[in-house]
Amino acid sequence: MMATSSHTPYQTFAKVFSSYHDQYAKAGPSSNQLDSPIRADAVLDEQGGLIIALMGSLEETIRSKNPTNNSAFDMDDDEQISAEEHGALLAEHRTWQLLRALYENRLHRSDPSFVAPSSKKQILENPYASPEDVIQTMVNEDQELSLWATLVDHLQTRPLLSSPPPLEARHGYLPSTVRRAKASRSGVATSTGTSLDPDFTLRDPHGSGLAGEDQTYQNPLLETLWDLVRHGELDQAIKLCEQGGEPWRGASLMGGRRWSMGGMTKDSMDLSPMEGNRRRVLWKKCCRAIAKNPTLIAAERHLYAALISDLPTLLPACQSWEDHLWAHVQHRIENRIEQRWHELGGFWEAESAYLGKDDNDAELAYGGLEEVFASMSGLQDPGIALAARDPYHVAQRMIILGRTEGLLNQFANQLPKIEATVSPDLIGPLIRFFAHLVLVLRTLGQTVPDTSANAIVQAYLMILEREGNDELVAMYAACLREGSGEESYARFLRAMDPSATREARREALSRAKQHNLDVAVIAKETVRMVLSEAFNDIPSLSVAEPDITAVSVGLSERDVHLIRSIEWLTMMDETMGEALIKSNDVARYFLALGQANAAHSLLKTLPTSLTMLATSANPDEDPDCHLLEHASFQRLFSVFASHDVVDDIAARQPKVTATKMEVHNWRKGLLGAIEKVWENTVELVEGDWLRFRVGQEDEHAEQRREELSLIRHTFIPDLILRLHHLLLTHSTLFPDLLKRAMELIQVVAEEDNHIYDEFLPRARAPGAGGAGKLVVYLEKVREVGLEVLKLGGGEAFGVTV
Repeated sequence: MMATSSHTPYQTFAKVFSSYHDQYAKAGPSSNQLDSPIRADAVLDEQGGLIIALMGSLEETIRSKNPTNNSAFDMDDDEQISAEEHGALLAEHRTWQLLRALYENRLHRSDPSFVAPSSKKQILENPYASPEDVIQTMVNEDQELSLWATLVDHLQTRPLLSSPPPLEARHGYLPSTVRRAKASRSGVATSTGTSLDPDFTLRDPHGSGLAGEDQTYQNPLLETLWDLVRHGELDQAIKLCEQGGEPWRGASLMGGRRWSMGGMTKDSMDLSPMEGNRRRVLWKKCCRAIAKNPTLIAAERHLYAALISDLPTLLPACQSWEDHLWAHVQHRIENRIEQRWHELGGFWEAESAYLGKDDNDAELAYGGLEEVFASMSGLQDPGIALAARDPYHVAQRMIILGRTEGLLNQFANQLPKIEATVSPDLIGPLIRFFAHLVLVLRTLGQTVPDTSANAIVQAYLMILEREGNDELVAMYAACLREGSGEESYARFLRAMDPSATREARREALSRAKQHNLDVAVIAKETVRMVLSEAFNDIPSLSVAEPDITAVSVGLSERDVHLIRSIEWLTMMDETMGEALIKSNDVARYFLALGQANAAHSLLKTLPTSLTMLATSANPDEDPDCHLLEHASFQRLFSVFASHDVVDDIAARQPKVTATKMEVHNWRKGLLGAIEKVWENTVELVEGDWLRFRVGQEDEHAEQRREELSLIRHTFIPDLILRLHHLLLTHSTLFPDLLKRAMELIQVVAEEDNHIYDEFLPRARAPGAGGAGKLVVYLEKVREVGLEVLKLGGGEAFGVTV
């Protein structure tokens, strides 16, 4: 996993969500989850809401990074990002901005306390209500119109880092043309009657026209004015006209303001009593004539088409996906308002009709946003078609249409093939956006499809792991539904570095607890995953008895991985029972493979409390014999340990110069250690070791029986042969050990113990038949018999064989 800066959106988004939920979530078990509901205003507030904070996080990243198109350039992660990722961050920032605006509108209108005003009632009560006031009431009462207006407000705000096109500052009216006129002999007014009023070029299209610089300046000026109008910056456009000596053009832009008498009310006496345009219909007619005049340059036609939303003339000026959306929605708003305005009537509507009407202003825009996007989908512009497929524009479209559930389902379905369809630089940011979209919607109390949400959050967990944000995994895993959080976090823990310290693992588990995840379930699921995966990869059990690996032999990486997996279950009291069961499973597997070294290492890692509980277990409290099985494994290694004690004492045999007392004490210690081996071995083999009932209710009952049987067949003959060899080896010092060896033959042969059965080949072993290890032991018996005869100890045969 790669290291990451704490200032990436992955980190800052998590901090923002944590901070807002700490502040605003209601107290309760889920209050510290990132998707618990909080007050809508805390999420949507335009000044300091959660979404604004997320946008601020993105803005900080965008401003701190330099985009580059040079893929061969070795980018510094702290300063450079690809141009694609930079564009994606801007698109995400814009999408959050749209989401905030739309949900502020929708949730406000869905509030039970919201009462929509009535423009009809307003006109009935006051026929003289100003057009501006009535229009505002229309927008507020019509849910669809209100949504359109909110959308246009959003589309008119400039995206982050964007600005009006650059324009050379000029002061005064047509300065180059004026200088040219002054320089002529006849002065400004020539014998042809030419003047420099705004329409002189139209009246005399074959005249001298504008001077070069003024003519060149017209296009950028009008394009800048169009851009300002497009982004709702009408005051700035008027100011630009006045600075350029064209106040008349500024006045023409102001004509769209609706008539208001608001200044004549007692609450606003300090304002102008009359504002706006009483003859707005005539103004629209003039603007439409300009927009449709083919003799005018396109930039001027587009400007006046934008002022009145004349769609046929306006669309050719639209270059981006947002431009087209704005034009279509603004056109529908204008037409819906005009239609409703005429239906309502009133004093000002009657006066407007009397003053004149625009005969061409009869085009109605049928349908709503569905029809808008359908119309946009038919555009032949390759750039617009490509933009429409951009994931963020797809998200914006679905959010606008109120189809967030469909959006999440659609994105979740695309996740399996996202690497084939999305640039690698964009996968992480895109999944981050959708994961936090899920959280924001839940925070607002909106319905989210759990299956798709789980898939998206799960994908985000993988992104966090890939980016090295391990400390964030638990808080997002807690946002998964129906137990998926525990399963996902367990999957993360399973992938942790196998060499991670116990404290590091404990800390990872504690993070899950902080976010209301069930730590016990996580620990159990982690071990289940590790063992399931490991047992699929490691050698399967053979039906034949394996060779036994000495305890002193080192462990393989695989063995260590299996042993350390049990560690997850030994960190809390709630999982100690599961630790016992799973450690038995792994120990049993190791022993069935003959890996005494691995099984012994596993048992040494278990807490002493578990070992003490197993050794003092009451059979009634252990119906499934898990404690008994654990104690049985401990007994096996006690036998091995007692052999080690004998070897250690034997290695310290006194020198020939030692005193008789030293030799006596050494012999006494050695014989005592040998007796201990005898006691431990005989007690084990005569005590029905690993012969206990395995209930059918055990999920792996058959496998458990098979492994226990294989372990007995593997280790009991080995223990007998080890003891026999030990007795025979030290019989030169202690001749009575030969008698012990003969007694051991009786122990093996006793019908009650059925120890001899373990020497016979297992029925399922390849080529089963014959005497198996019994032949080896009988040969050892023959050897000890010969030794007894050599020593003249015939009495030894007095032992019943």
